[in-house]
Amino acid sequence: MKKISSLNRLKFHPKLHRYYPLCWKFLTYLRDKEHIQIIIYGYDVGLAEMEKVGDIYTEKPYMHRWKPEYMKARIAKFYLLDEWAKNNPLPLSLLTFTTYHDSNYARKKNGRGYTIEESWIILKKGFRKASLLIRNKIRKSVPYFWIAEPQPKSGYPHIHAGYFTEFTNAEKERLKNHWSQVVKAGDYRHGLDFSFEQTHQIGDVKSLKNYLMKYLTKTFIETIPDWSPEELIFNTIAWNEGYRFFGCSRDLSTAMKRPVKDNQTYTWLQTSMHRPDQGDEEDIIIRKNPTWKIL
Repeated sequence: MKKISSLNRLKFHPKLHRYYPLCWKFLTYLRDKEHIQIIIYGYDVGLAEMEKVGDIYTEKPYMHRWKPEYMKARIAKFYLLDEWAKNNPLPLSLLTFTTYHDSNYARKKNGRGYTIEESWIILKKGFRKASLLIRNKIRKSVPYFWIAEPQPKSGYPHIHAGYFTEFTNAEKERLKNHWSQVVKAGDYRHGLDFSFEQTHQIGDVKSLKNYLMKYLTKTFIETIPDWSPEELIFNTIAWNEGYRFFGCSRDLSTAMKRPVKDNQTYTWLQTSMHRPDQGDEEDIIIRKNPTWKIL
């Protein structure tokens, strides 16, 4: 892994230096998992005589959200999302959910500000409540997606969400008041923003894939050398707490599922993990077929 200048800058940052040990731990995790391979072992049988043809070993990289292979799989899903939107030309409303930061303005408005960790928690809970309000009271069963992004100058998370519907002015007011007065996540003017409304493939969002990847690029492992200290903190906290970067409604999730290849002649036996630095040590067994008996 390339040298990470943001970690060095973070070490001497006047306000954020307390995150240095955790960020160092996160980058160490990425480095340690960089060359690990997952070994899948099984065997295939012939269709005619149903006799054993041979053992099959499949090697795959250890997968996590910052891996290039994970991003390639995500892009493939977004292509399917674009295809769904093409076949369902619905209006698209884009919303941005933002919380109070730890600032004089926030303390004046809310009585106190939120730390980055608190912002993550409040943003997640608040968005869930706002989304339930939309889907249960305002627009039942509306398809939607959301994506979390760091603010590059603060490290605070915010959520961009797309709902395939149009909101009236009264509904917008209800949602803005809900975010500021009920959830108390952010203020009325800046907490919930309705960017614009349009039909997919007509306005600025001609490709949902490109729109979503624009925000996910700040979680690419290839872009780490270009991260600001604040973006490093955003990714580190998400890793440490297991927070997701992307989500969607069940119908969109179904639309993005790729067909599963069903090989009825293949039997899986064992999955293990191989570390190149292990030398002659045996691979670590992760899972084993309980019906497999070694003779």
